[in-house]
Amino acid sequence: MAEEITTPEGRGDGITRCPKCGASDVVQLKDQHQFMCEFCRHKWGFERLDEAMGLSEGIADLAGVSYSTAASDIVSDEALVTLKCDGCGSEVVVDTDRTLQARCHWCKHVLSLNNKIPNGAVPDGILPFSVTREQAMGHIQRFVDERKSFALPAFSSTFAPENIMGVYLPYMTVDGNISARLDGVGEILRRRISSKNSATRYQFDRYGVRREMDIEIDDLIVESNFEKADIRSATSTNNVINAILPFDVKNIVRFDAHFLGDQYTSQRRDMDIAEAESVAASHFLTVARGVATPTVSQYGRGVRWDSEQCRIDGVRWTSVLLPVWLYGFVSDQKGYPVTHYIAVNGRTGATMGSVPINTRKAALAASSVAVAISVVTWPLAGAILAAS
Repeated sequence: MAEEITTPEGRGDGITRCPKCGASDVVQLKDQHQFMCEFCRHKWGFERLDEAMGLSEGIADLAGVSYSTAASDIVSDEALVTLKCDGCGSEVVVDTDRTLQARCHWCKHVLSLNNKIPNGAVPDGILPFSVTREQAMGHIQRFVDERKSFALPAFSSTFAPENIMGVYLPYMTVDGNISARLDGVGEILRRRISSKNSATRYQFDRYGVRREMDIEIDDLIVESNFEKADIRSATSTNNVINAILPFDVKNIVRFDAHFLGDQYTSQRRDMDIAEAESVAASHFLTVARGVATPTVSQYGRGVRWDSEQCRIDGVRWTSVLLPVWLYGFVSDQKGYPVTHYIAVNGRTGATMGSVPINTRKAALAASSVAVAISVVTWPLAGAILAAS
């Protein structure tokens, strides 16, 4: 049975107004966890989503599916609209109360309201950037410097870290009340028998292993955009986004479009709960395996889990935006354009990316190394054979 949890006030148009005068002309104060009303100068702090909605409470009592208003099936918005980029086809969220144009965070194309398409729901929460643009540029520069020896000349000649863009990517957080059962085989080594004339033999005991557990999972994050969730994409290196996890999700605050401002854009959510739940279930099993690992340390040769079962008693979903600095480069691979991304976690500075490789140069370097190794190892191998 599904139950809707009302998102805190302000979710209707994505803007939290001044609590003193009701004005929406609000700015975020730099280096301060505060908003200030430009009309009456009133200041107030950010409210954490976890506290506003009690998301750390009652996980053990969850039953069925609970979801926030903002995590419900996608409908059209009023103030926030999505613009489709003419340049690359990506979709960018724009707060039309504040601006009528934006730049695509993937190809830098300028967008207008003529590209408007239906939008997903306004999220419940947002995790503000704490890594500055200058810091992110430094992270990306160092990442590229370590790999530029084998980069494509076109990438090296056009690389400009100042072209990075801050983008809020859509995720859903899910709390889970689950029960898991793992069945498998564990092995304990008893004896190792070595011989000069035959291969080493091992004697070990084999045991049936079962682990059953009840687990409360708090704030698991799941991608909620189909394009970026496709980590096996043949046209872009989306998988780098997962490599910059985790985010400090407990510091997510209630969503306010003022966080986007003029500096940041956002990717829209186009995935509903029904389409994300299989990914969440897979992550739940991963958590269960992690919980079981310390309990099977006596099996020195490891445990092979042959059967994994997960019963989901209850889940609670919310919709959030998480901060990422992105740099993109499009290269031609076998006649097809492939977008290479370098991503920086907007909270921790963790950096990962894909630099297009000059395959001829890399192959030449590999051949040179192989020849150098052969020059050293072949005489040694000959000497060893002669001695034996």
